[in-house]
Amino acid sequence: MTVGFPVEEVGEGRARILVPTLDESCGEPEQRLRSMAPVFYNPVMKPNRDTAVLVLRAHQKDLGRGVDACEPMAGSGVRGIRLALEVDEVERVVMGDLSPSAVKLGELNAERNGVSGRVSVRLLDANLLLSLHCYPGGRFDYVDVDPYGSPAPFIDTAIRSVNNHGVLALTATDMAPLCGVSPGACMRKYGGKPLAGEFCHETALRLLTGALVRQAAVHERAATPLFSYYSDHYIRVYSRLDKGKRRADGLLAQMGYLKYCPRCLHRMASKDNKAESCESCGSETKVAGPLWLGEQADPVYLSRMLEDSEALDYLVGAKAVALIRTVRDEHGYPPWFYDIDAVCSQLGVRSMATEEALTRISKAGYRVARTHYGDRAIKTDASIDELKKVFGG
Repeated sequence: MTVGFPVEEVGEGRARILVPTLDESCGEPEQRLRSMAPVFYNPVMKPNRDTAVLVLRAHQKDLGRGVDACEPMAGSGVRGIRLALEVDEVERVVMGDLSPSAVKLGELNAERNGVSGRVSVRLLDANLLLSLHCYPGGRFDYVDVDPYGSPAPFIDTAIRSVNNHGVLALTATDMAPLCGVSPGACMRKYGGKPLAGEFCHETALRLLTGALVRQAAVHERAATPLFSYYSDHYIRVYSRLDKGKRRADGLLAQMGYLKYCPRCLHRMASKDNKAESCESCGSETKVAGPLWLGEQADPVYLSRMLEDSEALDYLVGAKAVALIRTVRDEHGYPPWFYDIDAVCSQLGVRSMATEEALTRISKAGYRVARTHYGDRAIKTDASIDELKKVFGG
């Protein structure tokens, strides 16, 4: 089988796949060349796909049976092929794409990796493919929606195509709306107001999670976050979908708003969306939401993923494993983080090393942890006023 354009072989996980050869002689940036290629393949997203493998491995062990998976926007097919190769008892992977070239390349890659009997590729729109599986017996145990841009147009059909107790993964790369550059677009797509500021990436993740929780509740399903994170140019949410009105209502009760004072850096969670005077300095606060205020991950689930990663030699020392470990350590903290440099700048004191900041906060009697949102980002149960006393002392 030929695909009609130059290709080269790359390795990822246990897969060896063909991807379009980029014409670097034209002088375009590499990311631009990838977007212009006949079929999209982004090696930068390998950690994203590594986490998908670990999540589905943990989910399969929870279910204790064979599982079905779907990737409605397959590109080169690398994710679906890796799931078939690296997750025990994957019985079926259904992939789809609107590009005939992608379908042809995906089929070829599945054949080359010996999984064509379990992996199929369909020339279908993502929503149509998911809709065709929205019936009892046709749904999937795992659905992975990883578009170029926003997953918002696919959330509803994705929810309906997931089995009870199944897992839905969503990736969003439209960070400008989610981080406050285009608040109107964020409201249209995610039903919430974003917040520009030093912790905007966590707010973005909570807006996406909140949109999923609300949409799942429409179908009387609870979308419980298992693992969520921000990395590079995207955010990612893995949630388990469980049937039940009470379960859905319980998650909706964890929706709310974040209020932030850009003058003194005070922040708080609230159940109302009224801008009010900051309780710390009296300035008017900014409001984000509605968004998810609950935990973004299940530490027990993440511990199982970390244990399982030790059985995969190619994941030893991988970025994805370090990311999972850091996210696990963030459990139990308020729904925001502090940037050390921003706090020191606000105080007018010299900035300090991250380790020094952690030591000071801990010695003052507060809980503190590094966070995956940045090298200078920390989570703590100290308020901004308490933090200022620690840093200014």
